[in-house]
Amino acid sequence: MPGMSAPHSREVSALPDREAHRDASPALTPLNLTGAQARARVRAAVERCAAAHGLDAAPAVRLADAELVCSELVSNAFRHGGGLMWFQVRVEGREVAVEVGDASSAVPVSPERAGAEPGGFGWALVGKVTTRTAVGTLPDGRGKIITAWLPVC
Repeated sequence: MPGMSAPHSREVSALPDREAHRDASPALTPLNLTGAQARARVRAAVERCAAAHGLDAAPAVRLADAELVCSELVSNAFRHGGGLMWFQVRVEGREVAVEVGDASSAVPVSPERAGAEPGGFGWALVGKVTTRTAVGTLPDGRGKIITAWLPVC
């Protein structure tokens, strides 16, 4: 598997009230953002991070990991979370943080599956290539934001 990272931490917490912290809460309406557009934003952030640390280009495996995590989180927001309500990507030191919000307060899980059974591996994949993840549920119960941090350099 590309870019296997050391074990990471996962935290689940309540996010601040929307009125008090509007910038930390998803919009109330679905975003008009495709998976391809989200991945393009992630690629740009990974390249910015690499350049900020003196690299001519981001390591290919780190770019692939970031695109994988973005794809998994965005597709799961559509498939299981009632739509994509929030998307943000930012550079934090030597990492890129990808935030995806949806309309469900259900915390992601990796269900037990037989080896031949399709699907259900996305959250486990996210856990393997990130340094840490956090799931923040909104106090009103109308959604969550998942943040995944990926090493770049």
